[in-house]
Amino acid sequence: MNDQLPVKRTKKRKLQKVATFISYVAILIAIACAAFLLMVDAEEKVMRASLGATSFFFFMVGLVLHTIGNSDLPDLTIKK
Repeated sequence: MNDQLPVKRTKKRKLQKVATFISYVAILIAIACAAFLLMVDAEEKVMRASLGATSFFFFMVGLVLHTIGNSDLPDLTIKK
């Protein structure tokens, strides 16, 4: 049952580190938009819908980029 090879983690590449950093920035923007959404009057429905969509968008971008940054991607470089 234990005849499988152990998982070998690869080193994170530059673009994965950039994706992780941008994911944190996107999450912070989503939190800021959600906080600003709470301060907008209830009568301004267009503004509330816009801020809700913006916060949802940035949250999802942060989630996807965080997943890309933390995944273990194989090394696909061609060796000479």
